[in-house]
Formats: sequence, C-alpha cells, structure tokens
Amino acid sequence: MFDPLEKEVIWNRDRGTCQCPSCERADRLIPFGEATVHHVDEHCAGGQTVLENGVLVCPQCHSNRYEMQRRGDHFKNYLARHYAKISGSAAGTLVGETENVFPGQLDDGGEGAQDRSGRSRIKVEVDWGALDVDHEKQTFDEPLASATVVKLLAALIAEFGAPMTRQLVEIPVLRYPLSESPENAFLNAKTGKPFSYIPVPGTKLYFCPQSSSPEKVRRLSELFGRLVLPDDRVFPEGSIEVTLVES
Repeated sequence: MFDPLEKEVIWNRDRGTCQCPSCERADRLIPFGEATVHHVDEHCAGGQTVLENGVLVCPQCHSNRYEMQRRGDHFKNYLARHYAKISGSAAGTLVGETENVFPGQLDDGGEGAQDRSGRSRIKVEVDWGALDVDHEKQTFDEPLASATVVKLLAALIAEFGAPMTRQLVEIPVLRYPLSESPENAFLNAKTGKPFSYIPVPGTKLYFCPQSSSPEKVRRLSELFGRLVLPDDRVFPEGSIEVTLVES
C-alpha cells in the first residue's frame, strides 16, 4: 500500500483527478479520502510501491482490474512524461520527489521550528469586495503561520458556510483536508501517532499545519486555485494574496 505521504504526493501530482482515460468522472475532483492509488505494474507481479509506479484513480475505475491492466501502457507513458521533467531526482525514491513537492518538514517537527529558509511567517490579504462580500479588505498576519491559516479558514467558513466547508473537508488545505477525526486523518505513518493539529474556531473541524512556512504559501496559493465560491465562480485573481514574511 502507498502510505499517506506518498498518496498525497500522487494526489497533487495528478491534480486530484482520475487518470484512467475511460473514466466517466475524469474531470471531477476526487476527494482525498476517497482517492485510490493504482500500481501500474501490479504489486502481486513484483511492481514496486514507488511514486513512479502509482497513478491516481477513482474507486470505481480501480475496482475494474481488466481496465486497469488494459490501460497499463497509457499510465506508463503518462508517468514517463511527468518524471522526464524532473531533473536530478533519483528514480524510485520518495525523497527526490518530495523535495520538489514538500520542501521543509517531512517529519513531525514542531510548528515554528527553523526551516530551510530561516524563521518566517505568512501573511494573507483578502479582498472581500472582489468576492462580493460587503467587508473591508482584511489582513491575516499572526506570529505563527499556523495561527494565520486557522483564522483565515474560520473566516471563510463563517462567510461562505456549508459550501465552503464541504470543499475544505475534501481538498487538502496543506497536506490534509480539514477533519473532525484528527487522530485518524492526520496519522504519521512513521511514528504511528498523529501529526499536530489545531481546532478551527466556530467549527468541529481540525487543521493539520505540518509544513514549512514557504510550503504553506505555495499550498495555500494552489488551494485557492481549486476552491470555488458558493455560486460556482472561481476565486478572482488577486482576491486572496499569500506571501512569506521573513522575521
């Protein structure tokens, strides 16, 4: 089985969508908790559990073993094209890929620990008017990056309600979506214990901050490219700006 970190790398690499060309829901986002990773060279036939041998597929496609085998060449060509673009990474290793995807922390390091870029925090500026919300522009800038993200998430949920909540429990905010069951959802496969987590005020949900500050900036910017507003509009360009602030 692919572990949670490998699964998340593959989920992001494959843009959260099923890579089977015959999938009827190929253009729809697969919630992270429902996503499955298919061994292109089957594990029972000696296929390795490495990033270069896994593709994201929906549960329905994954249950059709004949179709998965029939699409083997398609999957291999897709993976070959993708990894040909990555220079300097060692084939078959998790570290080479995660250094591109998760620079900073891969273990259960504490929030606020020194990362590769030094001590830093993040700042998020929200133009509520651009989101058709009758509020002044607002800046979230707390001493700890995790506190900034939590306040931002609480504000979005308070403003946009259930439609926003449904997306945030399906789409990873950083490494994981929000969850009501953090001890299970945020499990560190290496230690068997959950990563640290923080309650989101006004909800029953928890947020896992496990990443460096630079990675939070990148991941949040990607998040707002995936989320939609309650009327199905994408977030307008410039409506939410996430920046790194060196202390």
